[in-house]
Amino acid sequence: AHGPPRSGAASPLPRSGTASPLPGAAANGVVSLSAAAAAASDSAARGAALPLLPRTEELRWGGADPPPNRTVGSYASREEYIRTHFSLLREDFVRPLRDAIGTVRRGEAPPREVRLHKGVRIEGTHIGEPGGVLHRLVLPTAGAAEESGLINGSLVALSSDGWESCRCAVVAKREAARQRNDGSLFVAFQRDGAGADANSLGAAVEDAAYACELAVASNAVYEMLEPGAYWGAYRPVLAALQAAAADTSGLPLESVLLRAEACDAPPDFVSRGARNFDVRPIFNETPQEEGMLVDVCCPWERASGGGELAGTSLDEFQLRATKALLSHRFGLVQGPPGTGKTFVGLMVVRTLLRNAALWSEEAAEARRAALAAAEAAPAAPAAASDGSVSAA
Repeated sequence: AHGPPRSGAASPLPRSGTASPLPGAAANGVVSLSAAAAAASDSAARGAALPLLPRTEELRWGGADPPPNRTVGSYASREEYIRTHFSLLREDFVRPLRDAIGTVRRGEAPPREVRLHKGVRIEGTHIGEPGGVLHRLVLPTAGAAEESGLINGSLVALSSDGWESCRCAVVAKREAARQRNDGSLFVAFQRDGAGADANSLGAAVEDAAYACELAVASNAVYEMLEPGAYWGAYRPVLAALQAAAADTSGLPLESVLLRAEACDAPPDFVSRGARNFDVRPIFNETPQEEGMLVDVCCPWERASGGGELAGTSLDEFQLRATKALLSHRFGLVQGPPGTGKTFVGLMVVRTLLRNAALWSEEAAEARRAALAAAEAAPAAPAAASDGSVSAA
């Protein structure tokens, strides 16, 4: 879903994987009595326009295709950028679930990564932690819940009318359910299309009405679909994008993400007078007694001469990634688990900390003060050829 910027700073690790992908409804208007209140209301409305959870009609009928990611050109606004990537990521979770529901409605077996449980009942309510209402589902056999891949944060869909409609719920208190050993599953039912308004005053009334609706439906027998994807991995990223939509202060690296500007430029912490970094943390298999200064924006050779550096536990791809992160304003390192992304980040942070005197705000202030003092100082006298002193 995220195409790299047009910079050459992206440095993928081997065997890199890729990630992919409904726009939300329009926000409700709120009349405010002051400019500040109006701004706060608009901010909340922008977040509310991006519902985290799928609506019933999305799962039943589908929706508009998400806008494509821009790999060439610029985004018109931060709102367009956020909505595009929110919609793509959300659709990445929703579409397989929607396809599975369509398969079951046609009387076909669901895909092998999706589990279908029949004969599920709502047996009671419990208090959640730290609050809220949980419902206890009982699966037809005691071992069904254990055989599934359900963990805290998993999302399930339930229907009692042949998938003409459905409800979404998130699994909670999984260990407590296991201790009962009776096929129980604690879930928190979610309102249709719940989003940024979930904790607002109006939503509290809607949640109470939804709890009453569930109480009436507690005698029904449900079918439950367990998606192959883990909702707990999608939710925090979607919530962060949702919060960014409501935040008017701007995006980090906005010029890079929206317009791919200056991706190849050196980072802010590299200035003309501070490009020689001590890279001993990276070349960790060499003696550490003496510094290893290199110009991080040039081919890595000793600043004092002596050719290329050697003696690191990083492999070729990891070293390329480390160089890219230290020498470019924007770098992207990607790869599946076990390829060294965290280790590369650790080496970069260690190197930055080793050279904090070059880039820290205190060091920058000291350099500015020294430069100002040098410019303000009177010129030093120069000796003439006959030994007398004259003004330089």
